[in-house]
Amino acid sequence: MATPDPDDLGPDGTSRLGRAVVGVVVGIAIFAFVGVVGYFLFMSYAMQQWANSYDSSQPQVTVTAEDTNAVEHGTGLDASNEAYRQRMGTPEDHAEAALSVPAVQAALEPLADGSAVTGDEVWDTLVAAGYEHVQVSDKNASGDLVPVVGVGVGVPGGCVYGAVAPDAVTLDAGGPIADGGCLEMPSH
Repeated sequence: MATPDPDDLGPDGTSRLGRAVVGVVVGIAIFAFVGVVGYFLFMSYAMQQWANSYDSSQPQVTVTAEDTNAVEHGTGLDASNEAYRQRMGTPEDHAEAALSVPAVQAALEPLADGSAVTGDEVWDTLVAAGYEHVQVSDKNASGDLVPVVGVGVGVPGGCVYGAVAPDAVTLDAGGPIADGGCLEMPSH
């Protein structure tokens, strides 16, 4: 066995190579420890945020006038599937869109005379009133006609949306839904 050069020995009698190996091992151990602790802290935080987002005390998604098939939406984890229904925009935008509700209401009121209402009638009425961005839904997810026509109208600030029934017009205002447009697709 070769004897270490006395110039390569440190004050504690260890070789330069031995000190380098110990330094690398200690560095890897510290890195691994920090990584494991960081991972668990991150996962703990992420799981808490996930749990909070599905807390039962959170507001529940409810049926609106635009849901022409009147199916109640889920809560908890099922509610996350309903994210596309969430209205976008700011409160200021929603307030601006609300200014258009009376005009859209006035255009649609003559259709609520007690007789059946069709999507084509609603469309034609709103286009004749000067609205360019109109959506109507008179079919459910199965493609069957429904007696209540869902309506969405693009207006400054967002949308006027709701339903036209044979005897009533129900409207609200807000931003467009997350997947675009003012009214969700009938298959949703």
